[in-house]
Amino acid sequence: MKQPITFLRLYVDPAWRRIKDVPSTLLFPFWGNLIPESSFLSREFFNSFSFDTRFYGITDDITKADAVFAPYRQATLMRHDPALLTECAQTAKSAGLPLLVDGLGDGETPLGIDNAYIMRYGGYRTLGEEWWRNRLPVHLRFESPHTRIQVPTQVDDLLLRCTDGVVRVRRKGEGKPVVSFAGMVKTTFKNTVHQRLDESPLYLRGLLDDRYFAMSNGIFLRTKALRILERSDKLVCKLTGQFFSPLSPRRSYDEMKEFRRGFAEMILESDYALDVRGYGNASYRLYEILSLGRIPVIIDTERYFPFSDVVDWHKFSLIVDFRDIKRLPQIIADFHKSLSNEQFETMQREARAAFVNYFRIDAQMPHIIREFNRLRALGPQ
Repeated sequence: MKQPITFLRLYVDPAWRRIKDVPSTLLFPFWGNLIPESSFLSREFFNSFSFDTRFYGITDDITKADAVFAPYRQATLMRHDPALLTECAQTAKSAGLPLLVDGLGDGETPLGIDNAYIMRYGGYRTLGEEWWRNRLPVHLRFESPHTRIQVPTQVDDLLLRCTDGVVRVRRKGEGKPVVSFAGMVKTTFKNTVHQRLDESPLYLRGLLDDRYFAMSNGIFLRTKALRILERSDKLVCKLTGQFFSPLSPRRSYDEMKEFRRGFAEMILESDYALDVRGYGNASYRLYEILSLGRIPVIIDTERYFPFSDVVDWHKFSLIVDFRDIKRLPQIIADFHKSLSNEQFETMQREARAAFVNYFRIDAQMPHIIREFNRLRALGPQ
């Protein structure tokens, strides 16, 4: 039986640092924050937080390594230097070590490398099972759960960034629950047509099994959810939608800070915050909501919930199956009514605690290592 690892040593050949692009964020503590100045909010975030190096490190001596690490995200490697990914895989195979790959991003191209584990934040639970994966179109297939390390999206701590850092616990009011949402809900007509055409095979499959509808574009799900909430008299809505176009003018640093501050305040003035997936089956918004100590209403599109072996998501979230979206206002209203004031306040504190202890980037590494150990113990699948 393989001994569990408590400190993860990753082999990275110095010669692999050869792509003129941002490396995996796991390497920022060693190579520096290489996010360009133009991405000011992301750069600011990674200047403040990073993976905890008390639990892992890199080495150029492969005899001391626990795994070989591909130094760039999978999408970057496939776009700029696929030969480097092959070289990393061959190095791992020759050394008899597993390969660890950063596969974070909305798109998930199956890795297809033996003895490799890949970090993901998307994917679909049922559709990731063997029976389903073999019946999906090739471009929509996902890794087996036995090779993926499910992690949260990497987001800033908005309670610290936008407020004084003190958790503002909201008391349960006597009236209707207040639900907020901020995010992209519209795109160009051209993009909409293109996305609908791409989804036509899913729609046809969904007529036979509605689980396929979980893969529908997040923008369409958001639009539907917000329309249902706005028309309901069972709750109070605070909704702001953004229009996205590739030609939209870029906001300045001060404008982005003000927009984010306003978003944080709107969430803090609400009882619940709606979370609907984006292009990938995950959401940055979810963890921003948790960072503020608010209860997310998660539209569950067959999501994997990170670290669910040690985190009870129901302690701080209301999780609603996407097939129940038409009943969303009633579900929220009934849930709110069922909570005592003490339970309502406890859920808010649990939300903030979960973010700090599990989901903020400086808390993730022990849980990533635990997942790595679990997958290694399962052996090749």
